[in-house]
Amino acid sequence: MSSFRRAFLYLKRKRIKTIILFFLILVLATLSLSALALKDAIETAQLNVRQVLGGYFTVEANMTDSDKWLINEYGGKYTGEMPTVDLAESVAENLDGLLGYNLYDTFKTRVSKEPGSYDLPFIICGSNQFDAEFVSDARSSVGSDPDSTDDYNISFGAHLCTDSAFDYYFMSGGLTLVEGRHIKMEETGVAIIGEEVAKLNGLKVGDTVYLRDPNLYLDSDEEPVYAPVTIVGLFKVNGRSNCEFSTDAVENNIFTTQNTLQTYSVYKTGSYTKIHFYAEDPDELEEMAETVSALPQFKDDGDFIVSLDNKEILAVKKPLENIHRLVMLLIVLILMIGAVILWLILSSRIKERIREAGILLSIGKGKGDILLQYILEITAVTLVACAVSIFSGGVIAKTAANTMLEDTITNVLEEQQPPQTSSSQSIFTYVIPDDLQNPDIVGNTASTQPLTEISVSIQASDVLLLFIAALLLAWLAVFIASIPLFRLKPREILSKMS
Repeated sequence: MSSFRRAFLYLKRKRIKTIILFFLILVLATLSLSALALKDAIETAQLNVRQVLGGYFTVEANMTDSDKWLINEYGGKYTGEMPTVDLAESVAENLDGLLGYNLYDTFKTRVSKEPGSYDLPFIICGSNQFDAEFVSDARSSVGSDPDSTDDYNISFGAHLCTDSAFDYYFMSGGLTLVEGRHIKMEETGVAIIGEEVAKLNGLKVGDTVYLRDPNLYLDSDEEPVYAPVTIVGLFKVNGRSNCEFSTDAVENNIFTTQNTLQTYSVYKTGSYTKIHFYAEDPDELEEMAETVSALPQFKDDGDFIVSLDNKEILAVKKPLENIHRLVMLLIVLILMIGAVILWLILSSRIKERIREAGILLSIGKGKGDILLQYILEITAVTLVACAVSIFSGGVIAKTAANTMLEDTITNVLEEQQPPQTSSSQSIFTYVIPDDLQNPDIVGNTASTQPLTEISVSIQASDVLLLFIAALLLAWLAVFIASIPLFRLKPREILSKMS
């Protein structure tokens, strides 16, 4: 009779013991597979959290260096270099895993529906008690004298960017594009405006407005140039502006490009104030910032400095890493304890089969043949148990992931500001606290971002790893448990038969 048939008949004959062994391996396999799935879910959650919380590093002009300032009787002038697109591209070439970057600068611009017509009104939202009065006075002054330089308080903020999708207002969650599209640096005559301003002035995506320099930018004999600009997008403000005067409010910003500015403005520098760089995995921001700081143009006496903003990531990173380590420890403990339990049970069972081994030896079967039978028995039970654990492991892993990650992330974020959570959907929602969001926008409690969605699933790689590990441990347990038996000589085995 072959070893395969003997193994099958033994499992059939010893049904109770086989069922007990099956459930033991099923429990161990379920715990192991759920731990593997939980580990994958935590790693995904870590990346999701980092990407949602964002963070960036900034490159800006080294204006803290007094040697780069020219002081005269009219004031000070910075003589160092300013950030440019060429600088941003040279930095990007030295970085792997870069998600994107944006250069930006701010100016003032007057806006009208037609060249020379009345300026568009904007949202009055400044905190200064005289804000509305200043706006009214500026309108009256310009209305009576078109060349009046008292037009600052009726000017919109022109926010220049190379890629509005990566502008810090949008990346920080302060603004959300609600209609239309973002703009790129190579475009000319395009703009994104606030939905409140658009509603106030009866504007929509596709309409055209005209931009021009404020009079205070122009010489007394200089005529303004009116540049047609197509509205390609509308944004909403998630909160309210944190500014003293309405002319500086985010609600009244117009996002446009350097190319557009150069069609009408006296400011045609081609430079920007800052560059914000974002990583595909924000956990790599610190390393990226160090790489950039080591470049020649970023030495101590260079024209540029690098600063890092990743405080939100650091706040959540450590607790998630602790859970990851806990799960890895759990996997190791399950494997170790499982191996010991299997060894103890199989040792006991093999000792009970001394009579069977003696009979097999007496009819000419070798010890290797007997060991093969034991291995075939444990292999059959292990394969079936592992197959069933695919379903039970998924259920346990999802429940554990929801509980562990929800508690951990919620506790961390509650230290900053209580978030709204929806555990039934396994989605954690992060309310941006005022001290962590864009400093120009406060009260952002009405806007929430999905912090992470836990999607726990059994991966094919995890199943394969489970089957391999389970079989190896089972075979090892059988081999170790069989050593005392096979160290006996045939005569000693027969003498122990009773």
